[in-house]
Amino acid sequence: MKSLNIKTFGLLAIGSIAFTSCINSQEAYEKAALSGFVASQTKDIVEKNKVDLTPVQKEIKSVDMKVEALDADNKKIAATVSELEKSMATVAKLEKESKSEFERSNTAVVFFNSGSATLSASSMQELYRWKSSLDQASSSYKYVININASADKSGPKYINDRLRQRRANAVKNFLTDVLGSSAEFKINTDQTGHGKRYILDRRAVVSVTVK
Repeated sequence: MKSLNIKTFGLLAIGSIAFTSCINSQEAYEKAALSGFVASQTKDIVEKNKVDLTPVQKEIKSVDMKVEALDADNKKIAATVSELEKSMATVAKLEKESKSEFERSNTAVVFFNSGSATLSASSMQELYRWKSSLDQASSSYKYVININASADKSGPKYINDRLRQRRANAVKNFLTDVLGSSAEFKINTDQTGHGKRYILDRRAVVSVTVK
């Protein structure tokens, strides 16, 4: 009885393995068949819905050509802008030099007698010459007229302070009341140092600064 059970168990085991193997083979077959079917169906769907991409490719190529043309135009524009900027920089430099030359060339110095703030005839002539030259050259510039008045170091400080102010006012009044200047004025009566010769300190320097 014991021997029969072992034999029977062995047959059952072999049958079970064979049955399981058959099931696995069947599943594999069905999976393979299903996979082939899906692949076939997918191919049919793709074929039926296949889109001709030629027009799209042509359009993309056309767009690429337009982009390349725009890039080329942008490079030309950038080059033109660069040249314009260089030209503007050159113009600005020349304009700056012109303004500096205008300021340098329009300077006058008038002298006074000791202790006096009265303009002499020669000082009036110098201011008239300066104003005439300025009017001819200043058509394109707006400017401020600077008057720097000085006095020599003889005499008390408070007298020299007032003397410098009176000399500056004398020059300004002559330019406005007699020569008709309507420009803005900037008056400076500070004096930080003196020359070795007194006569050189008895002066007013007239100049312009471009706005």
